[in-house]
Amino acid sequence: MSRKTSKSYDVFISHASEDKAAFVKPLANFLKETGVSVWYDEFSLSVGDSLSRSIDKGLARSKFGIVVLSKAFLGKRWPEYELRGLVAKEMEADKVILPVWLGVSKADVLNYSPPLADKFAMDATGASIELTGQKLLEVIKPELFEKINRRLVDVRSRVYSGTARVDPKKLTPGCSN
Repeated sequence: MSRKTSKSYDVFISHASEDKAAFVKPLANFLKETGVSVWYDEFSLSVGDSLSRSIDKGLARSKFGIVVLSKAFLGKRWPEYELRGLVAKEMEADKVILPVWLGVSKADVLNYSPPLADKFAMDATGASIELTGQKLLEVIKPELFEKINRRLVDVRSRVYSGTARVDPKKLTPGCSN
């Protein structure tokens, strides 16, 4: 078994291709840059791979599944296949599906899947990629979320309190910097 096929992931991202450029790819990049192992088609597939086999392996080897629910997602069969795979995984685990609503209402989701509408979701409509990513990171890797949060609080407190470190070489006698 090659290294590529035995890799496990923190999260699988299920989405409609229409949402890729504006939302999903930036979200996948944000999560990857913060240290999350992400199964995302552009990161995980190469020329000649079987799409269905690769998706099945990605679903099986991911701890969580981010499901980006949009009008386009609700109308497609392929994302529905991925969602069914995540539902099957969730039957064996506490929390697997992490729903993200993108331009859909509770009524839209309820019409598509009543059990999915029952899940607390991140409504990313109008939210930044960073905010969406941070909310997801809090569930996917809480220890990493806490570490990043502590660093941000420390940096912000130094900047806003005026106690940010100053390079001693930039200080000159009589200067009040």
